[in-house]
Amino acid sequence: MTLNQATETLTAQLNLIKVEFREFCVDNFVLRQIDDIFVNAGFTLPKENFLSDGTRRGLVEAYYNHANWEIQETVQNFLKVIEYTLQLFKLEEDSKNYLRNLCIKNGFKIKDGKIIREDLIVRENLFDEQFPAGLPFGVPKPDFSITAKNGSQQLNFELQSGLGLLKGEVYPNFSWNSLQSLYHLTNSTDETLRTSLVEMNQTKYEKQFFRQYANILNMKYNNIPVLIPQAWIQWHSKSRKNLRSISSSHSHDIYRVDFVAFWNNKRFVIFS
Repeated sequence: MTLNQATETLTAQLNLIKVEFREFCVDNFVLRQIDDIFVNAGFTLPKENFLSDGTRRGLVEAYYNHANWEIQETVQNFLKVIEYTLQLFKLEEDSKNYLRNLCIKNGFKIKDGKIIREDLIVRENLFDEQFPAGLPFGVPKPDFSITAKNGSQQLNFELQSGLGLLKGEVYPNFSWNSLQSLYHLTNSTDETLRTSLVEMNQTKYEKQFFRQYANILNMKYNNIPVLIPQAWIQWHSKSRKNLRSISSSHSHDIYRVDFVAFWNNKRFVIFS
């Protein structure tokens, strides 16, 4: 299953659980209880709540509609909503079992009172685990060496002019400020970096795309993903065979894609 397919599956399963939980609230709680559960889990509503029609169903929908479901934090908060519900002393056990079974049928696990899902768990060293030697980017193909360290082999990229290397804390979000920090730069000292990123694009169309993205969305100052051009990457959500051009004969080479980005604990790739 590809990353996009996994995301679509998770979204569909969450939407089903959201609908079922909304009706569960209608059948089991009063408005004050619904408020308490969602607020304690991290959900908010505008001070002047025009989203709710005053009904229990409407209040749940208001919390849903005011949240940003594109970020992982919202999903985690929603799982907390169900966890808190399962902890309610006065809720009948049959009702709790209904919620537990609903989660399990839709790909979640329940352990020690926590609702978990493997593809929502992000380890602290996830980027280092995926790219132990870092992620080189730029048009020239990087050289690499394999050395012995502590009884195991270690891959090291030997960078040259025209190449950069991503390492360290890339997740959950990697913005322009993150890239500045990686190279110890500020807004007043990053001109060379900005110029280099543009020049790293291989074709005029890639340069045009990069410039338009950076200028229209104000990439330097807004908290949005920074595009990393010409990344030499073995993409983990698909095999190299599926990412390569069909006519490619370099089946064992590391593969370069047009752009990569890292946002909301996810990896994104753009290639033609």
